[in-house]
Amino acid sequence: MTIYLVIPLLLTVAVVQTSLVPHFTLWGVFADLPVLFVASWGLLAGSREGTLWGFIAGAAIDLFSGAPFGAATFSLMAVGTLAGLGEANVSRAQLALPLVTIFLATVLYDLSFLFIVRVFGERVVWLDSLVRIVLPAAALNTILTPVIYGPMRFVHNRFIREEMGF
Repeated sequence: MTIYLVIPLLLTVAVVQTSLVPHFTLWGVFADLPVLFVASWGLLAGSREGTLWGFIAGAAIDLFSGAPFGAATFSLMAVGTLAGLGEANVSRAQLALPLVTIFLATVLYDLSFLFIVRVFGERVVWLDSLVRIVLPAAALNTILTPVIYGPMRFVHNRFIREEMGF
């Protein structure tokens, strides 16, 4: 997908994530739209594009959030890179691979984000965060996977694959 479409898309995702999504909670957590988009695209297009999408989405989230700058960028780049490792298997797996990928991507994102916040001096209660935030958020994102992954798979399959670049 061309970079000229990716940047506005991911900026919009970041704005929606930081302004609207926190008002819609389930189990005390809210969906991580950037994780859903980055992991889905990484799974469809590979690690290189997943990493780039993670960088763009993460930088946008970092601009709009009060967390240490770079926490979302690093975490989403890791998500995009690792989700892209499943690209070769995505055509063989129906929905199981995306569901597992999104669950694990959410856990990776949240734990790496918390780790970075801890490195910057904030207190993190690991077990409580895992039980009350990370695992419920991973479950919620897994439930929402078809809503994001389905249309992204359609776009990926419908349009000519081209290398992203500047």
